Amino acid sequence: MTALLAGFVLVAALGVFHHVALRALRGLSRPVESRANRSILTAFIGLLVIHTVEILAFALAFHVLLAIPDIGSLSVEQGRISWDDLLYFSGINFTTVGYTSIDATGPFRLIAMMQSLGGFMVLTWSATFLYSVWREALSAK
Repeated sequence: MTALLAGFVLVAALGVFHHVALRALRGLSRPVESRANRSILTAFIGLLVIHTVEILAFALAFHVLLAIPDIGSLSVEQGRISWDDLLYFSGINFTTVGYTSIDATGPFRLIAMMQSLGGFMVLTWSATFLYSVWREALSAK
């Protein structure tokens, strides 16, 4: 149950960060008649940066959480989990349902599951945001 709570807290923090980042990005990507394309590209690149930071943050959280005894583990063929492995696992988990060559075991699986849920939520939120910027930019022309 502790792992589920940890995953919930991480996803809640993800939602807060994502909201604040989208508000800031909205200010940067306001379309002006002469710069409609720029607003769309600014929104796209901004979302790329935001999602990369979110993936990095979860990789860092995984690194910290895996040091807790009895939380479970991640296993890879080479034995020891590297930073690249954590980043890869976080990215795949964030963007899909987490099917990778890295296996989560024990309660840690619940944290990984919550990241998948959070990733799905913010990715769809971002798609809606990008669509709204695109729609605004086209109507500003």
